[in-house]
Amino acid sequence: MLALVRYASSLQLIVAPMSPFFESPAYLEAVARLEYALERHDRVAILTGVLGCGKTTLLEKWTSTLRRRGAVVAYLRTPGTFEHDFLWELAIQLKANVGLATTPPELWFQIREQLTAYALEQRQIVIVVDHIEEITRETADVLLTLVRLHCGTDTEASLILSVDSQQLQTFDTRLLKLADLKIELEAWNSEDIAQYTAAYQAAHPEANLSLDSAAVEAVSRYSEGLPRVISQILDLSRLAMSAEDSPTVTPATVEAIRQELL
Repeated sequence: MLALVRYASSLQLIVAPMSPFFESPAYLEAVARLEYALERHDRVAILTGVLGCGKTTLLEKWTSTLRRRGAVVAYLRTPGTFEHDFLWELAIQLKANVGLATTPPELWFQIREQLTAYALEQRQIVIVVDHIEEITRETADVLLTLVRLHCGTDTEASLILSVDSQQLQTFDTRLLKLADLKIELEAWNSEDIAQYTAAYQAAHPEANLSLDSAAVEAVSRYSEGLPRVISQILDLSRLAMSAEDSPTVTPATVEAIRQELL
């Protein structure tokens, strides 16, 4: 089993997103607060939490819901790039009139024109930037200008920033000072993990994976409540148990997997 777990983890075979998706109380609370920020027409809201707590999954699910409701949503996942790349991606997602030869000043002009047009149509505008801790100062300058000119009560636009809480102290203080709301996405507690484990077992009936309370407690202890780690542990447990033709996951199984994931 250990060899198989080592093989899977070292080659990163277990890279699929968390399945099944679990709406934990922490997730629902964070979404409710994000919706509250939009209702108030906040200029900037910051979603924070430790690495692996599910910020990106939350934003992906939430922005999909916003789009179905008719909102204009730009979701940028790779902010740690040059200013031109950031402006280009933002312009494309806002459906601005740009082409391959569009220069940065023209990109900026077209972005502002498009945002103004959406505001005149009274469209809700949400600009989401994930992993903002990786942002360059030049890109931060772009966001500051966007906030000052296009976000707030009169423009129907809000900027949502996602940042690793451990990097919050080094986060661009200029943007931090403009934040109207900071939302902490908390890790899962033991009850959340038990519910997710039951949902996971139901979603993979072919594996007949069995975890008793001691195994669930081991998952809780070793994962520190981080959904990404919990999902990895269960995926690798399913793989290991399938290879051994035994569906029972023990604390020793979880410990072995934890050692390989470290």
